[in-house]
Amino acid sequence: MTLLLVASISLTYLWVGESNQNYAFQQKKLHDKDRQQVQLIRDMLRTRVESWFESFLHFQANYSQNAGDIASFMEREFEYLQFEWHINNLWLLGGEGKLYFSTSKSTPDYIYNDALKALKTQSSSSFIRCLDECQQLITMPVLTHAGDMLILSIGSSLIETLAALNRSTFAKLAILSADSVFNKSENLVNLKVKMPISFSNQEYIQNILAQLPVELKISELLDGGYRFENEQGAYLLSLTAVDPELGNQTYFLFVRDISEQALAHRRYQNKVFFISISVVVLCSVTLILLSMQFRKRLLLLAAQLPLLAGKKYRQFRTFKFAKSHLFIDEIELLQDSACLLADELESMDRKIELNTRELENIAMYDRLTGLPNRNMLNHQLKKQLASLRRDSNKIVVMLLDFDKFRKINDTHGHKMGDSFLAQAARRIRGSLRDSDMLFRFGGDEFVMVFVEKAMMEGAPILAAKIIESLREPIAVEELLFYSSCSIGITSTNNADILVDDLVRQSDIAMYASKDSGGGQYSTFTNNMLTAVLRKVELENEVRNALDQSQFSFALQPQVNIDSGKLIGFEALLRWVHPQRGFIPPDEFIPLIESSENMLKIGYWGLKKTFEILQKLDELGHPGLKIAVNLSASQFLDPDLLPFLREQVRVFRRSPSQIELELTERTVVADIEHTLDTMRQLKDMGFIFSIDDFGTGYSSLSYLKQMPVDIIKIDRSFVSGMNDNSADMQIVSSTIAMVQNLGMKVVAEGIETSAQFKLLSQLKCEIGQGYFISRPIPERDLFLSLPYKLKSGVWDDLDKISKP
Repeated sequence: MTLLLVASISLTYLWVGESNQNYAFQQKKLHDKDRQQVQLIRDMLRTRVESWFESFLHFQANYSQNAGDIASFMEREFEYLQFEWHINNLWLLGGEGKLYFSTSKSTPDYIYNDALKALKTQSSSSFIRCLDECQQLITMPVLTHAGDMLILSIGSSLIETLAALNRSTFAKLAILSADSVFNKSENLVNLKVKMPISFSNQEYIQNILAQLPVELKISELLDGGYRFENEQGAYLLSLTAVDPELGNQTYFLFVRDISEQALAHRRYQNKVFFISISVVVLCSVTLILLSMQFRKRLLLLAAQLPLLAGKKYRQFRTFKFAKSHLFIDEIELLQDSACLLADELESMDRKIELNTRELENIAMYDRLTGLPNRNMLNHQLKKQLASLRRDSNKIVVMLLDFDKFRKINDTHGHKMGDSFLAQAARRIRGSLRDSDMLFRFGGDEFVMVFVEKAMMEGAPILAAKIIESLREPIAVEELLFYSSCSIGITSTNNADILVDDLVRQSDIAMYASKDSGGGQYSTFTNNMLTAVLRKVELENEVRNALDQSQFSFALQPQVNIDSGKLIGFEALLRWVHPQRGFIPPDEFIPLIESSENMLKIGYWGLKKTFEILQKLDELGHPGLKIAVNLSASQFLDPDLLPFLREQVRVFRRSPSQIELELTERTVVADIEHTLDTMRQLKDMGFIFSIDDFGTGYSSLSYLKQMPVDIIKIDRSFVSGMNDNSADMQIVSSTIAMVQNLGMKVVAEGIETSAQFKLLSQLKCEIGQGYFISRPIPERDLFLSLPYKLKSGVWDDLDKISKP
């Protein structure tokens, strides 16, 4: 029965499809016939006009002796030509474009253009042009009896063309045109009806066009026509280009009444559908009659199956209908299978119930510490926030994170770290009240939640208590671990705040504690959120800053303190944002120092250093060096050595002119890798300096191991050495120690003449600072050097610069 139904539907589909194809094919034939008729009638009328004028010139010798005779004849006979031949305008031009005769007030440019073409080809041409009214323009060369070649342009109305098309196609006709050049993919609504057209035809066509869809494309009417139906009947609309040689701007519109064909087509399709429906109904009735004997038992079984969904297994088993003794049919097999399914479902429900209880415990509690986890935190916070609608209390959320927990995992392994967290959780729990809730948020983070009166401030007291308790060592397997933690506090009495926002606020406050050195608590403020958003904005904007050339160098001169001779420059990174203006390096460098963006900026800076040195050589300042800072991530990058080798090769520059400046933190990040990289770069010829010497850790322990050439004394010691004996002693000792190790000393931050003279007395070799010169923007450096240098000596050492 299914095959019969499918076959019936398929045959109906094919039958109707074939009918639609034939119907569309007939419309396409009519459309093609219209196009052929247009060309045929145009050619016929053109031939008739050309023949008449050629005959006149040939047989009327008295009127065609020269251009003047022909012009006089045209003027006398123009009214006759207008009436009999529907001639609108006549133009007679000479070989040099001279106008002998015209019936129009002005002669359009295209008349002259067509005349020139006719002279070149010595053949006639015909175009249809539409301005205020469409007319056919025939341009033909003629010879006077005197042998002169003239050009005759004839503008005739399209009334006769439209009449002939109407007689041959029995269609309503109109000329549609656009006011400007367009393509056929535009909508039909952009076309306007052009003259000539009778008033009745114009009203009829306008009525038809007004009922067409606005989105109807011109291409659809050009390709095969458009079938349109309304209350009056069915119509076939098609377009044919009036003159394809002039582009698709003007068209003949054919409107045929195909009501009888459409009615016959619908009747045919209705018969097909009737036959198809009859077959389907017959098949359905037959199927119902055949299935009646099974339907009752199936309905009974179907009525019992919902009992399984309701877990009423015992009630389901009480229902069984009698089985046949002769044979077992499919419904009886289905009943047996349903009984087996009931047994399996009952067993499975018992297991699911047990597993659900276990999963709920796993989903809501942390296995390591036994504390409620993040899911339970969200659940409890939602409950507590809902209770704020009834009570005038506030919810306090405190997020705790250990400051250096990673060292425990890295040094003693994750198992020991897990044991530490379990012990720490018990100690934190001991600092809380019974009503306070403690959650393990994840990793080494814990969250405390409690409710208190709106005017109370118990959170800072509790946070200080917890921080103090965790300063005591935690014993794990005979080991004592000393740790500290940072806590972020937030509170709210707003029941509509989102749980995620509340936790995020405590997280922001916790990181504020870490940024302040750790081992303390901070309470969330809106200023913290503003600072976080500022960081996020800078992180996003710094990615595009390098591509948009927002970064540049400012170069601060370094001079020999004794002689004043210019040694070189320190390249200082500058970021000028198009909207924010100057952004200090200490604001954006910490955000990107461990990211890929820092590597890109670092390599950009190295290449820029080589370019500046090359420019200095070209300006007559050879042998200078530039100090450029290397970040920890760039110094550990495996591409650093190949990159520097390539720059030395490309710029043909001595590596000794590049001073690679490292901080103590960069050096101690990976001392073994650092020493290996430094030795390789040293072998290539690069020189090294340690920046901000004395402000880091373990300065002397690794200084002797490294191939360092220059030590830079931090500005904090230089600025205070005239007034502070301790700073004076530090600077003096550092200079002596570094020089004994065979290295040079650079003093940073020289701001006064007194500091400059004192450093000279202490035998410091090189200095830099505002007293010598402020950092000079890269764009100004090359212009200012001729004025600043006198025989290689910096010229402003006797002047104190004001910061």
